[in-house]
Amino acid sequence: MKYNREIGFVGFFLALYVLYFSLIETGPAKFFTAPNAQKLFYFHVPSGLITYLAFLMVVGGSAVYLYNKSEYADNLAKSSAELGIVFGFMSLASGTFWMKAEWGGDIVSRFLTDMRLASTLAMWILYVAYFVYRRQPENSIVKNNAAILGLSGMIMVPLSYLSSRFLRSHHPVIVGTEDQGSLDPSLRIGLYAGLFSFLLIYIFLFQLRMKIENLEKLILKNKMENA
Repeated sequence: MKYNREIGFVGFFLALYVLYFSLIETGPAKFFTAPNAQKLFYFHVPSGLITYLAFLMVVGGSAVYLYNKSEYADNLAKSSAELGIVFGFMSLASGTFWMKAEWGGDIVSRFLTDMRLASTLAMWILYVAYFVYRRQPENSIVKNNAAILGLSGMIMVPLSYLSSRFLRSHHPVIVGTEDQGSLDPSLRIGLYAGLFSFLLIYIFLFQLRMKIENLEKLILKNKMENA
């Protein structure tokens, strides 16, 4: 992408703005009981949504690879999985701190009994397994198996996203429901800025990771030709 560096700069600048906005400019939202932990809201929600986007990209890339063996689709799935793991860790880590302050209780038992937390952790572990599996030397069998594993996100991503709506969960449903209206309009600025910031950072890192992947394969190809 021609302007990838500029995209990364804008995303990083917006992330700094969201950090300033959340720590200094805003007060506690109306429906949160832990005012300080609520500050994580502006990073937790965007990182979670970008995690879903990244893993859905893995699903799409895996499906295309199984259909026509496209190397670009395989690289796309591999690169997006790595970024999904990073953003997923951010979402899980911020959510854990927020959960402890907001709900109290034992963290382990919360993850075992709350379906939103359990399904999100299971989804993240699944793609960690995908990443680890792809660390071995690549061949057609490894790529096919990885694509099949990547396709499991067709179930895990919707299950994680919808679990707080239809399954047992204390996780608040904010995006796409009337609860979103509980946010003061001034606080939505931080939420939308955080989401746009993380989206731009994802695009920047994705393009950079794809470039690295192509260079690695080119170097490997040259080594094999000169061997």
